Amino acid sequence: MSDDGVPFGLVPSDPDLRLRPTNAGDEPFTRQLFREVRGEQFIAAGLSGPILEQIIEQQFRSQTAGYAAQFPGAISFIVTRNDAAIGRLLLDCASERWHIIDVALLPAACGRGIGTRIIEALEAGAGQRGVGALTLMVLATNGAARRFYLRQGFAEVGQAGASHIAMRKTSPSPQLPRAGT
Repeated sequence: MSDDGVPFGLVPSDPDLRLRPTNAGDEPFTRQLFREVRGEQFIAAGLSGPILEQIIEQQFRSQTAGYAAQFPGAISFIVTRNDAAIGRLLLDCASERWHIIDVALLPAACGRGIGTRIIEALEAGAGQRGVGALTLMVLATNGAARRFYLRQGFAEVGQAGASHIAMRKTSPSPQLPRAGT
């Protein structure tokens, strides 16, 4: 925790954006966020009504449990803009790399540079701590996400199972003070 109460000092460059630790009261928001981000996939598959709601709820619980089992030490953040929750970041921090497990923004918040500011904050925080890289896995069929991460300087480093692509961005070395300054 940094002096300002922000874990790892993750502060986006936009003064209206904040990353704050998730608390128990955020569960309704994270559930709604999942519904808004993932619901379109299920609607496109022809699901509607009570079946749609059951599937979304089941998938939300499954994702939550799966992430908790695979990344027990992960840190969950709520992304806020002007103190209103607009997204979530799930991050697994190791000394050699920070793994971005999940980044999700409400559809209305997309396309406004917020994802870029989050990646910049992660890169700065990792660099300040001497962490060598940011890593993530992206669904191979999610072309928009793959293009976004490529624009952010990530490189595709291989397949991660049958459905995902592993990506990596090497963190720059922290700026050291110059001798005599």
